[in-house]
Formats: sequence, C-alpha cells, structure tokens
Amino acid sequence: MARGAEGALLLFLICFDFGNGLHFEVLHSRNESKLLPKHIHPVRQKRAWITAPVALREGEDLSRKNPIAKIHSDLAEEKNLKITYKYTGKGITEPPFGVFVFNKDTGELNVTTILDREETPFFLLTGYALDERGKNLEKPIELRIKVLDINDNEPVFTQDVFVGSVEELSAANTLVMKITATDADEPNTLNSKISYRIVSQEPASSPVFYLNKDTGEIYTTSITLDREDNNDPPLGICCLVSAISHMW
Repeated sequence: MARGAEGALLLFLICFDFGNGLHFEVLHSRNESKLLPKHIHPVRQKRAWITAPVALREGEDLSRKNPIAKIHSDLAEEKNLKITYKYTGKGITEPPFGVFVFNKDTGELNVTTILDREETPFFLLTGYALDERGKNLEKPIELRIKVLDINDNEPVFTQDVFVGSVEELSAANTLVMKITATDADEPNTLNSKISYRIVSQEPASSPVFYLNKDTGEIYTTSITLDREDNNDPPLGICCLVSAISHMW
C-alpha cells in the first residue's frame, strides 16, 4: 500500500505574561529528530504556553515513541514543592478509556494502544499540577493530540446496482448516468480521493461507454446506439465499474 511522504510537523510555543507557569514539553512529533531536540525547555518566567498538537499515526505500535509529552511546573524547583501531575480528558477519564496513561510524579504521558482515526480523530487532554491537598498550583493547560490518517479504508459504492438509460441514436458524449462511492479516510486528502474505472462492458468488442475517472460520470462514445441490435440483456448494454482509493 503506497503512502504519501510524511510532512514535517513544526512545533511552536507562544508565551505571554510574566510569572511562573505550567507548560508541556512535547517529546514527540513527526520527524522530530530532524527538527527539534528531544526536550524543549521554555523560558520559565513566562506564564501561559500554547503548544502545537502532538501528531500520532493511526494503525501503528506507538509504544516506541513514549513518552509523547510531559507536563511540568516551574514551582517544583523554585519553591521546592511536592507536585502531583494529573491528566483528564478523552482517552483517560472519558471514553475510549485506557488510551493514555501518565506518571503522576514526572508528568510524562504515554500512549498504550493502536489508534484509529476513523473512531477518534483527535484527543483533547487537560493537564494539572496539584499540591499535596489536591489543589491546583497552576492554571490547567490543554494538550491536543491529532491522529494522522493512513489509507486503511476501501471505497464503498453508495448503491449495490446503478441503473441508467439513454435514448437510442443519441449523440456521442451523451451523459448516461453517474456512479458514486464513499471512503471513510480523512476527507479532502489523497487517502480519500476516489478514482473510477470500467472493468468490463458488453458487448466487449465495441465499447459504447467511457467513464470520467474523477467524477464517476458515464458517457456514450461515438458508436451509434441501436436498441434493436442490443437486446440481450433486455435493458441494453451492461457495464461493470470499480472504485479505487487514489493511494491503493
């Protein structure tokens, strides 16, 4: 199965306001070894941090990429406080459960299972830094995890049988019908782009239809259609068509 080349995911950090703060160290992104050092240490006197989403590919064993992110509070070093880290959100405290686990002492976040983009395209987690009484020491921070699509779904026709008709002696390039199929992969990408083709048609000796591979529209060729010459099968001329995903 062919796949397109991976694009680089650029991680960025935006900060504003002075003071201590809670921030994520994003430890994994696509091509991260080429773009960034493994650990990102923001300037600690900045307060609010916004991270780019972590990107994880569906259908793969991701355990080798752990930890994928880490939450950290500057107060641990500055005031020598005992801090407990916590995550909530889909995949931890909301279904699907058990997708992620975290270390309450280090703030590291691990992924535990193979992801399915068609089931859950992204996860939104919230991270907390808590004191010994369970109170927030910092303002909670959000982490988005995007599930990257792979071409793992075949196109499906919207009908079992498509029936079209055309008058005999119609001019060449007359529209006969349009067939349609759907693909569950990510919309508006090559993974979900569908191409159509005619597998066979009868009579095979003189094809009377041609198909637009991008739109699924079927047209007559320059051959003149005569119903009396094509009465087997009774409805005229049969055409078998397939739909294929662009990347299969």
